[in-house]
Amino acid sequence: MSTYKKLESPKGLIFVSSEPGSVPEAEFNDWYDNEHIPPRLDVPGILSSSRYKAVDSLTPSWLAMYDITTPDVAQSPEYKSLAPNASQREKQIMGNLSRINRRVYELLVSYIHPDTKLLSLPSKYVFVVHMRVGKQEDEVFNRWYNEEHMVLLSRIPGWLCGRWYKLLESVSRGVKIEPSEDEELFNDYLAIHELESQGFMGLPEFNAAIKTPWRERVLKSVIFSELSLISCRERLLDEGRLLCYTVISVLLNSICTIYVPLSRVLVIR
Repeated sequence: MSTYKKLESPKGLIFVSSEPGSVPEAEFNDWYDNEHIPPRLDVPGILSSSRYKAVDSLTPSWLAMYDITTPDVAQSPEYKSLAPNASQREKQIMGNLSRINRRVYELLVSYIHPDTKLLSLPSKYVFVVHMRVGKQEDEVFNRWYNEEHMVLLSRIPGWLCGRWYKLLESVSRGVKIEPSEDEELFNDYLAIHELESQGFMGLPEFNAAIKTPWRERVLKSVIFSELSLISCRERLLDEGRLLCYTVISVLLNSICTIYVPLSRVLVIR
């Protein structure tokens, strides 16, 4: 019998990386927390917001993620009206940022352990994996992730749920980034796994998930990957919004930028 079941969840994700550039960090954070995020949480279809800061020397240093009902939210009139209706301060700060990039992901599959209680989500620990995969092996790769890898990971004690996304769009400073000729040969994916503890990588169930013949075959099609583990320290309920302050606890790959989550806001509608 399977150890997991399908989870009804947001069908998309907005993933934003940024670098303050000449903007002082204190002003950057004040603007982001108090001016930039609030109107986005009022957009129909945006369900939550999370902010993170890198703790190593790699860039980009800052990351924000928004759970959305569908990827179409990023194309809605309400969302698209945010930039032209921004304050003069916001336009000035945005113009001075050395980097601002937004990515929109489509949810492909989501699973939850049958013993997981919804009140235990978001979990204390979140395992994040980015992968770039050759399109020729795309179908086989997704079959492996959904039919074997997700199932084996779900057997890890304390595994609560997992989500698997595909990149749809990347936008830098309001301009859509068209893939190059070489990039047309690949697809970018994002996996998010929520767990009760951080010691899962030493468990036999985790080792079993990463040491299968099928995995060894499909990894040959992976061009790029990065992994990180984030930890939730505290949850506060404030004016109908659940705040979850989190920190990154483990760096699992030398090419990965580690982010310290500053805050998570879930909109209770």
